[in-house]
Amino acid sequence: MSKIYLSLALVFLSVLPQFAFAQKGEFTIMGIMQHTDLEGGCWFIESKHMKYELTGSPAVMQTCRVAGRSLTLRVRQAPMMASTCMLGHMVEVLEVLDTVFHAHNPPFEKVKIKGVVHMTKDSCWYVLTKAKKRYELQPPIPAKFMHRGAKYNRISTVLPNSESQCNNMDFVITISMLDPDMKQDEARERKSDPR
Repeated sequence: MSKIYLSLALVFLSVLPQFAFAQKGEFTIMGIMQHTDLEGGCWFIESKHMKYELTGSPAVMQTCRVAGRSLTLRVRQAPMMASTCMLGHMVEVLEVLDTVFHAHNPPFEKVKIKGVVHMTKDSCWYVLTKAKKRYELQPPIPAKFMHRGAKYNRISTVLPNSESQCNNMDFVITISMLDPDMKQDEARERKSDPR
């Protein structure tokens, strides 16, 4: 019986390091500060699909504890600490590096695109080229391109697929509101009869 307990203990000790928190020393995390009412209220930051519970000096924690605040923090694994909420890894905040969300300006380029307009099952309009590249048409879309089989042949402003709102797209086409195709037919003015 003692051999079974001994073997179970050895298995447990060999598996334990795999579940231990892997970050050693100081590291940087970026994410959004969040609050939960679990266990009387806990603050945590979610960063790249990982959650971290924070500890640190009262002044640093006062800066951090704003729900929805974007934070960049220099942290280290909190030594010998356990969490009451058990939401994530315990880290000690050494320094608040940034509390501002910076605007994202994606790169774009002008490209000659020639293809046929299609629509996905999710109602996403896109242009399929002969090279089998899929260019999502970002709303607002000119009426002449909002039917299947329409020919698309023009120089377009193209964004990377990271800006896509549809699945399986290679690029995104954005059309300016100043584009001639975006202007609606102006109503004809009625001239008064001078008689």
